[in-house]
Amino acid sequence: MAQEKIIVRVARMALEGEAVAKAEGSARVVFVAGGAPGDLCEVELVEAKSNFARARMLRLIEPGPERIAPPCPLHLAPDRPGPACGGCDWQHLDYAAQLKHKTSLVRDCVERIAKLKDVPVADTLPSPQTWAYRNKVMVPFGTDPSGKIIAGFYAAGSHQIVDFPACPIQPDLSTAIVLKVKEMARTLRWQPHDERRNQGWLRHVFVRVNSQGQALVAVVTRGPRLADERAFSDGLRAAFPQIVSLWHNVQPMKTSVILGPVWRRLWGAAALAEKMGPYTFMASPEAFLQVNTPAAALLYDAAAAFLADGGRRFSDLVDVYCGAGTLTVWLAKAADRVTGVEENRGAVRDAWKNAERNNARNVRFIAGKAEAVLPRFFKELPAGAAAVVDPPRAGLSVPVLRNLTHPSLRRIIYVSCNPATFARDAGYLSHSGFSLRRVQPVDLFPQTSHVELVGLFDRSGSKDLDRPRPSGPPAAGG
Repeated sequence: MAQEKIIVRVARMALEGEAVAKAEGSARVVFVAGGAPGDLCEVELVEAKSNFARARMLRLIEPGPERIAPPCPLHLAPDRPGPACGGCDWQHLDYAAQLKHKTSLVRDCVERIAKLKDVPVADTLPSPQTWAYRNKVMVPFGTDPSGKIIAGFYAAGSHQIVDFPACPIQPDLSTAIVLKVKEMARTLRWQPHDERRNQGWLRHVFVRVNSQGQALVAVVTRGPRLADERAFSDGLRAAFPQIVSLWHNVQPMKTSVILGPVWRRLWGAAALAEKMGPYTFMASPEAFLQVNTPAAALLYDAAAAFLADGGRRFSDLVDVYCGAGTLTVWLAKAADRVTGVEENRGAVRDAWKNAERNNARNVRFIAGKAEAVLPRFFKELPAGAAAVVDPPRAGLSVPVLRNLTHPSLRRIIYVSCNPATFARDAGYLSHSGFSLRRVQPVDLFPQTSHVELVGLFDRSGSKDLDRPRPSGPPAAGG
């Protein structure tokens, strides 16, 4: 049955990267992947509901003023055959336009989802690098119809692998390592994992690089055995002397979660060092680090500025979801005592080392789920404390939100990679004694629709909110 074809004009960008369009004389919203504001295009409907539809672009009749030619040949475009890479959904937009639309999306979420009006949302801070900025990549393996091993990113909305010869948002070293692992997998006749049949064992290659041009590499397999381990390790290290750490990760579950619970170090260092601003951090492969190191420094500076807003200094600061302690250390000078909470015990080990390495003596860390740790921790929390939270894309759980309404907390700094869940949580906090005073978006993900942000929440109606506390020497952390 033929799908309906219509002509639409694109009005704006939507939260998940699609463009919002309408046909002349119709009130129905049409979401178009790969569209740009001002585009006039012919589209084919692929999903139709009573009040909206989704469509794929067939023909670009008239390009909008913000459209540019995407440099990657695998980017979605109506004149390019075959499946498109789902990685960079805004590569066809001028970078200034990307920043403008990210600001608008954050503002829209605050107003529409949180239902908070007149909250100042600053212009999105641009990334110092707009290409080759990602310090981490995880690439799945599969086979093409002829049985040849391929490795690449998934096509949008599917698990169909789009094999790539290059990737403009990855450093050259990361791409070269991925291509070499693919070549070696073919030579060694490794069997890629088939998700549908749950067969085969080679799942992903994981590469993390630092600003010094060094790399940590891991191969992710379904089973505990890494075939031809010695030949693989020796060959990859000979090809890339920049590799300082080589690992094997085991993910036996039938799941879309990439990394499994078991890590085997095949060779080299236990962690990779990264220089960020005035600090040096070490991260083991399982630990979370922001993927855009220069932009992460801007994000952390924004969080520090919000924490110190009004000349405030806090007796205690708790960093929830602290990961390897990077933001914890960055904010250590803003409070007398700083406590990081993180459920990943490997990351907590890294966090302790990072605090020691950067002489953050008033910092300590607690390993455990935030839902379990915070009730006990807040029982002993003195008045005049603050919290910083940096949750996953799903945002804060209800138990964590409830704990953050503890009367001892006077300020919350919320770091988010998802404006929608941030706005949902902002609505909860705004009805629980806090006011959202400002939001600062930061572009950690150029060429994509994703945006990071920092929000400043203060306890509503506090008479001493903006009264600076006397600053004393930091206390030693336990």
